Amino acid sequence: MAPAFDTQSREPEDVARLFRYYAEFETPRLHSRVYTDYCAGVAEDEALLELVCRTMPSQPPPNVLFAAVKNLLLEDAERSAEARDLARFYPAVSGGAIPDESAFPAFRAFCLAHEAELDPALRSGRTQTCVVHRSAIMLPAIGTLPRVVAAGGRVGLLEIGPAIGLNLRLDHYRYEYDAAGTSIAWGDPAATPVLACELRGETPPLPEKFELAARHGLELSPIDVADKKAVRWLRALIWPEHLERGRLQDEAIAVAERVPAEIAAGDATTDLEAAVGRLPTEVPRVVFATVALYQIDEAGHRTIHDALARASVSGPIDFVTMESNGRGATRVDHFAFEDGAASDHRVLAEADSHGRWLDWGKQD
Repeated sequence: MAPAFDTQSREPEDVARLFRYYAEFETPRLHSRVYTDYCAGVAEDEALLELVCRTMPSQPPPNVLFAAVKNLLLEDAERSAEARDLARFYPAVSGGAIPDESAFPAFRAFCLAHEAELDPALRSGRTQTCVVHRSAIMLPAIGTLPRVVAAGGRVGLLEIGPAIGLNLRLDHYRYEYDAAGTSIAWGDPAATPVLACELRGETPPLPEKFELAARHGLELSPIDVADKKAVRWLRALIWPEHLERGRLQDEAIAVAERVPAEIAAGDATTDLEAAVGRLPTEVPRVVFATVALYQIDEAGHRTIHDALARASVSGPIDFVTMESNGRGATRVDHFAFEDGAASDHRVLAEADSHGRWLDWGKQD
């Protein structure tokens, strides 16, 4: 269920409504008792609403606020008594279990005590999440495209909004798809991370061969895998209860440290055609995005499709997207462009937004 109000407004009453929406739908759906406490509390707290209204209109206030707080704890959980008290609710920081008590009082005290330190991240922080588990959805979606199969699995990839680019290394991971107790595996048995995905409905096709000839990204604020502060921000974006996701992300970052990718600074609504032009033309060219386009308005979506159509004059382009279906999951779409125009559109699947399950072939 999508919120039926302006999520970009920074009027306190509108931001409060957004936090109530998160408390009712988003945080329970993603199994975070801690952030459910936070959201319910912030929605009724004038001082914290004033604080979070500083976030950029294009960014979701709850995610940015919570990441800004966790980032300070990851940097130094001993910075104050308030920090030590709040750190108890973050297993990645404390190393212990989350207490049964409400986390909100400690959270509020920390925010008010460290307002000045939180301010820069609130004003500039972006939800540059890079959920590596989404590679479990992109592997069949990209690897079995007809043009990719015909080329023997070779492909040039360009990701819109890759952050640090973990999903651009999808050919280096191990995948285990489970269908009613029957496991289907892909990749080097010794590879990490191992991405487990529950299958619902049809069994997806998996590529026999899959080799990336190019790994490119187009990102508003690229993250250098060698930038420790930027990598810490990525860790801060992971919710307290999601320890496995944090472990998988760390393993994928280790892969990124040895497998290079070219991630250019740029805006998909203005720079996409040029970015596609940097892909090799001797292999199929595939552009993809996973839960990134929601930050772009309808006019921007049209601009992206127009840019891909123009770029297809020099050769076919496939565009695979994994974006919200408005019902708590995502829809995986394939758009094809040839000779300067859109040539095909298919719905490939429905999937969990974090790649935990896949319903291949499901249509809206």
